Amino acid sequence: MADGKHILVVDSDPDAGPRAAESLGPHLHASGVATAAEALSALAAGNVDLVVLELRLRDLSGLGLLRLIREDARSGRMPIIVVSEQASEIDRVLAFEGGADDFLAKPYYPPEFAVRVRTLLRAFESASAGAERDAARGAGICIDAGAGRVEVQGRRIALTPTELQLLAALVAERGRVVRRRDLLRRLRGLGAGQSDRAIDAHVKSIRRKLGPARAILETVRGVGYRVNDGLR
Repeated sequence: MADGKHILVVDSDPDAGPRAAESLGPHLHASGVATAAEALSALAAGNVDLVVLELRLRDLSGLGLLRLIREDARSGRMPIIVVSEQASEIDRVLAFEGGADDFLAKPYYPPEFAVRVRTLLRAFESASAGAERDAARGAGICIDAGAGRVEVQGRRIALTPTELQLLAALVAERGRVVRRRDLLRRLRGLGAGQSDRAIDAHVKSIRRKLGPARAILETVRGVGYRVNDGLR
């Protein structure tokens, strides 16, 4: 399903691209760039399907580049895996809050890296096919999974693939509390290494994008989250 996709590796290490290509095998094409400027140029060309991003870059922080990608209308829905030696809990949370879909610590185990990439590509393709469109309606929210877009009370917002799946799961259970561990399961393997803190970071990002409508996402302390069914 993911064969033929182009993976862009953004890393100041010149060996990062070839290493990723070797890990992914012959059916996924991987190329490497060393700077944020080169990455943005490659994304503008429109032939990238997934980004692997190191946090340490020569010209801009990885988190800075992550924000630029997410703010761009063309690349905002691009699946992104952060792969970095900076792998503390706060590094992971900041990456997820910035819009990363997954996080893998260096040095990584090549087969695990390949599984993470393929899993994220499959999840993104499934969301783009609109599999969750019918279930994700209610509480004043309409999710167009095919377009990767959410409409809240007539206002459109763009979410990352992970944020889209997370919000769709909450809307499908609108009015009921969904535990964090259940939300992790419902991501269908997306971001296999994610934790409860990662779920919190994704919800924080979704709320920021919802703007005035952020109150529809309620936190149930010590349990999980709920979409307020009273909003119309």
